[in-house]
Amino acid sequence: MKKETIEVIKRICKELNIEVHELSYGWIFKLSKDNKIRYITGNFDINRTSSSKIASDKYATYEVLKSQNIPIIKHTMVFNPEKRKRYVKENEIWNIVYNEFNKEGKVVVKPNFGFEGKGVFLCDTIEKTEKAVKLLLDNNTSISICPYYDIEREYRAFYLNGEVLLIYEKNKPSVIGNGKDNIRTLVENLKLPKNDIVKNNLSKLDMEYIPKINEKVELSWKYNLHGGATAKVIGKENKLYEEIEKLAIKSGKALDMTFATIDIINTKNNELYVLEINSGVATGIFSKIVENGKKISEDIYKKALVEIFK
Repeated sequence: MKKETIEVIKRICKELNIEVHELSYGWIFKLSKDNKIRYITGNFDINRTSSSKIASDKYATYEVLKSQNIPIIKHTMVFNPEKRKRYVKENEIWNIVYNEFNKEGKVVVKPNFGFEGKGVFLCDTIEKTEKAVKLLLDNNTSISICPYYDIEREYRAFYLNGEVLLIYEKNKPSVIGNGKDNIRTLVENLKLPKNDIVKNNLSKLDMEYIPKINEKVELSWKYNLHGGATAKVIGKENKLYEEIEKLAIKSGKALDMTFATIDIINTKNNELYVLEINSGVATGIFSKIVENGKKISEDIYKKALVEIFK
């Protein structure tokens, strides 16, 4: 857990009369109250083990939600032939890869156990697809190939025990041209996170290019806050709020989750699909970039800590 999250949890625990003890060099937080003991190890001790395992595996999440007729973006499994020999032979995986690319023409290749958008590739040629698959299979037991969805907006819903606590909208990082400054200068005016994800995104752009007046240049095709995407809390007056809320609650119940974040996309055709479910609930960047984000985050963690001792 991030240092800021740890401080927030300690402060809330003090308010709720929960004793906190750090174990295993700070990796384990032992929480004690009313003769009950609970643990936090990056994830709250609140979800069933099986539910957390399913949520951590993107293909497994797809299978479970699909089995209950919940709209989720399509995933096709590709096993590592070295590590999963009993499931697939090497020549078979390339039949799957070529099949999916030829069918879709544009695909997203990603590890099934990924996070923060790391190792996710958008491929519009078979050569790029082959390269991404080979690269990911070097370090993963399985990956997924997904069709490319033309996304209008991406949303994140915070789910706790059958209720949605918060929905926020994500927008891809971008700059607007003024006709005189290059992308490098325009980017310097943004408060982008300083990490490898942002560096990698920017490395793919011509930083010396000068956008025309009001020309929008997207810095990434992904909606990850770690990559510089922005966040905006949406209220119940938003026309999509109720639909997103219903889909998030159905998805949380389908996986038998107690505490999770659920990412949902809205396509240009105005169709909603679940993208993924996260059992590890993090609000670090959100709390910094959204007005009252810190207070909103604390309220969510407080409700989760109350739930954990029920």
